[in-house]
Amino acid sequence: MEIKKEDLGKSKVKLLIKVSSPEMRGFFARSYNKLAPAIEVKGFRKGMAPRSMIISAIGENRLASEVIDLALQETYSQAIKKEMIIPVAPPKINIKMLKDLTTDTAELEYEAEIDLLPEIKLGDYKKIKIKKADQKKDVSEDEIEQVLSHLVRTRAEFKEISREVKLGDRMEINFEGFEKGVKIENLTSQNYPVILGSKTLIPAFEEKLVGLKKGEKKEFNLEMPEPGSGSGQKKIHPEQSRKVDFKVEVLQTQEVILPKINNDFAKKYQKDTLEDLKKAIKVDIAKQKELQEKQNLENAVLEELLKIIEVEIPESLINQEIDRQMNNIRERTAAMGMTFEKYLESLKKTEEEFRKDFRGQAEKTIKIGLALGEIVKRESASWRIDPKDKEAGKKALEKLIAIATK
Repeated sequence: MEIKKEDLGKSKVKLLIKVSSPEMRGFFARSYNKLAPAIEVKGFRKGMAPRSMIISAIGENRLASEVIDLALQETYSQAIKKEMIIPVAPPKINIKMLKDLTTDTAELEYEAEIDLLPEIKLGDYKKIKIKKADQKKDVSEDEIEQVLSHLVRTRAEFKEISREVKLGDRMEINFEGFEKGVKIENLTSQNYPVILGSKTLIPAFEEKLVGLKKGEKKEFNLEMPEPGSGSGQKKIHPEQSRKVDFKVEVLQTQEVILPKINNDFAKKYQKDTLEDLKKAIKVDIAKQKELQEKQNLENAVLEELLKIIEVEIPESLINQEIDRQMNNIRERTAAMGMTFEKYLESLKKTEEEFRKDFRGQAEKTIKIGLALGEIVKRESASWRIDPKDKEAGKKALEKLIAIATK
């Protein structure tokens, strides 16, 4: 086997690989011996017919495909070992010459274009400095009460009512929004649940619902902000607003019955007393604050690290990372009982548009991974990090945080 290597730049190389006749005879023999025993030719025992008849029965195209696949697989593997190449993706193969495959003079010549792990230029990461944010670690009574309030709402019961709804009641509605007679899809919904006063819809919209009864319909208009001009809860300037006409139908009205916050309520969360539940909430909030602080420090260090990285990322590596992220989303949507296609429909995006949205994050993720890998390689001895450890990158980041916050 002959190998010629060409550097294409941008972390790419091309290998021109020539496979000799003796090697091809070996690949042919192995492929033939694999397929022949299963071949039946009339008048002969299985696998015992003359070679020419067995080749004819196998089919030259099938046999050729088997030989070529075997030759490419083994010679490519040998070539990258010999050239000490570490690919980051399967190669692009281009067969330049294929000669007399079923004869003793068979030859194969092909090109393999290979994306390599890119070289990275890294600035002085030990000079990264960040300030810890002044974050309140104490847990206030108000924070505990907010969590309790949320727990109470999750245990709420609902009683059907025929009276007019008021703040605090639950409704299920259909609504449609129109601008100059044209329906606006993102201001239209069916069977939409809302608790009046929860501000899940803009307050002005919820105010229009107060006083309605089950089965009633109502039409009204609101001044809505232009897309990108701010929240509907802020003051709307005339030049930034649009008039939207709404049609609402009330499908269901319910009174929200909240449980009392006492020891019996605490027992629903495996606590003997309300005081025990509050203590557990306090501990959990404190842990969440610690985790958030750690996450903020990690993000701050990584953002500074990204500023001192220079690397050209192969397209194949970016596509692999995008594929990984999209597969994660496929799994999450499937777990929610939704197909990925339906999820894309809800976003009004094509798969190609969705992939483009992920490109920036994919590049950032790869850069961070390469940088942490390079740091581990340089500092494994002094920082006592085993490069083979699955947590090596995480440990390097923890060391960077410690240095950056000194």
